[in-house]
Formats: sequence, structure tokens, C-alpha cells
Amino acid sequence: MPWPRRWIQLTFRAPEPVQEVLIASLTPLGFTGFLQDDVLLTATLPSSLWNSPTRRKIYQLTGDLAVKFPGENLSFSVRTVAQQNWSKRWERSAGIVEATKRIIIKPGWRKLRKRDLGKIVIHIDPKMSFGTGHHETTRLCLVLLEEHMRKGARVLDMGSGTAVLSIAAAKLGARSVLAIDSDQWALANARENVSRNRVRCVRILRVLPARNAGRFGLILSNIDLSTNLRHLRKFARILEPDGTLILSGLLSKDLPVFLDALNGTGLVPIECVEENEWVALALGKPHAN
Repeated sequence: MPWPRRWIQLTFRAPEPVQEVLIASLTPLGFTGFLQDDVLLTATLPSSLWNSPTRRKIYQLTGDLAVKFPGENLSFSVRTVAQQNWSKRWERSAGIVEATKRIIIKPGWRKLRKRDLGKIVIHIDPKMSFGTGHHETTRLCLVLLEEHMRKGARVLDMGSGTAVLSIAAAKLGARSVLAIDSDQWALANARENVSRNRVRCVRILRVLPARNAGRFGLILSNIDLSTNLRHLRKFARILEPDGTLILSGLLSKDLPVFLDALNGTGLVPIECVEENEWVALALGKPHAN
């Protein structure tokens, strides 16, 4: 599948706490390829998605944030960029990520270092998909995955992006992995990364089959609060007894709302990890008495 020739690139002038809120809000709109520094956040999406509803949401979002964070002088600029220029920027900026004590994420243009020997290496060329290990949500998911992964488990990865979590699950001993993402560019990138890592147990689909999907011993969902809430009861239904549901893409301030939503699902929190403004949860599904 060819990559879009033109992309819309938004550059926000905002401090880091505001950047985290922006990323959480922009991801459901189709923005990917986030690049951060101290005061700037760059977000990109295919030009075909830059329409009037999206523009209205951006203006509403920035207006709301200006009220919530007075005195920060929030602003953003818009420009059109070519795919080739974006790829070159990724190659200049993306390096090896030590996601956990055992897992590193390496783009194809970087060489392994001596200290990487003996670790689980995930080869990821990100293109425009979310999930390179540079963001807290991915790293937190990998920390919990490494701890709660059971060899031979059947795994579901919702919102798989680059398939970094699917590949990690496969390399940690999953029997099979079903990776789901609705974005066609993410799907193409995921297939390339799965092939590059030679993990044959990973299957990539655009939607979760309505029937005969079966149950999973481990479910991963690194998306956002609203999507995780919307799918929470479905996750509970298709999770095996004694299975584990790992959720990321949650801001610390949203944790009470999410924990309240667990009532009546049969899911119980077993671990919470946090980095900066972000949290990830591991939830268990005990056997019914």
C-alpha cells in the first residue's frame, strides 16, 4: 500500500504537561508521528483527514486548554509536508529505546550496541504509526507486558499501531497474537514490522471478528481513555478467567473515573505503573465463585 504523498503537520508551542494532554486528544483524531521537545510538539496526519470537523475540534481543543492553562500562551501552526521529508526527519531523530530492562526498540538505521547483547530486540521502522517506544504509554505497556505475559498465551492487541506490543508479546512467548488497528497506514506499517521481526504467530486485522474471535489470556489496549471505557465490558467478556487486561493511554487525572467504571465488569486492578502524567493498568479477571 502506498504511503500518502502529502501530510498536514501541526506544530504546537506548549509546555510538556500540555503536550501530554494534546497527544491524548489528537491520537483519536488520526494524528500520529508525534515529536516532542521542551516547548514544541509536532503532530502529523494524512492530508485527506484534514477536514472541517477536524479543524473545528483542534480549535475547540486549543481554546479549552488555553482556559485550563492560563498564562502559557498556547499557539500552533499548520503546514503541508511531503512523506519523504518526514521519513528523513524520523531517521535523524529516532534512536534505540531501552523500553524495559529486557526489551529494546531499534529502528532499522541504528546499529546494536554492546550493552544490547542478550536483550529482546524489537526492530521497528515507525513511518507514521504510533508506537516506537519513545512515548510513555508504549513503555508503560511494555513494562506490564513483560511482567504479566504467560508463555503460550493467546494475545489480543487493540489499536496495535506499529505492532510493537504484538511483536514483544510474540518474542516473550505468546502462542498467537491478534493485532487490530482501524488505520490503513498503521496496518501496512505493522505488516512490515512483523515481517522484519520474523514473528509468524502475529495476525493483523482491521477489525476484531464479531464471531468466533474466541477468548484471550492477555489483552493489550494502548489507545485512550474514551476508547478503553467504550470497550471495557467487551474486553471483560473475551478475557479468559485468570487472564490479564493491560490498558494504557490513560492520564493520571483520569484514573478515578476509570476505576469507577470497573464496577460490575468482574475486573480487578492488580498493578498500576506511572511515568510523568501517564498511567497504565494491569487488570485481572478472577474465577467466579
